[in-house]
Amino acid sequence: MSVKIEERARGVAEPFLKENGCRLWDVIFEKEGAMRYLRILFDDGGGPLDMEKCERMTPPLNRLMDAEDFIKYVDILEIGSPGTSRRLRRPEHFEACAGKTVKVTERAPSGKTETVTGVLRGFDAGNRAIVVNSRTISLKNCIRINLEEQQQ
Repeated sequence: MSVKIEERARGVAEPFLKENGCRLWDVIFEKEGAMRYLRILFDDGGGPLDMEKCERMTPPLNRLMDAEDFIKYVDILEIGSPGTSRRLRRPEHFEACAGKTVKVTERAPSGKTETVTGVLRGFDAGNRAIVVNSRTISLKNCIRINLEEQQQ
């Protein structure tokens, strides 16, 4: 069900955002506690999203989502920026962030959680794996992958 909702929301949001010079980063439908969240995350075509533009884009996006009647499935609709430590989940995320520093939280064979930080060197779609520094990490073992914030 969640994949269908994500894809439906993506189909509604992406053309609108593209038309307004933005890039849809991700659509995430997930449950946190008792609440079901639908998150529409976008940026300014690869660059940072200024608050004014985000505020301008929110009401029309909200109306588009309301017209699709997501209220049956969603408790909270969030519209905003993926931030500087954005979550990487899709092949296009790995391609867009190649050469940048990422933080990978993975489940080790022992069952414990391990964190690896390094440069994202590539994405192997066939094996569903990423390469961080010189280490290949299967996506099935990844709990979370985030872009590391760049220190100024």
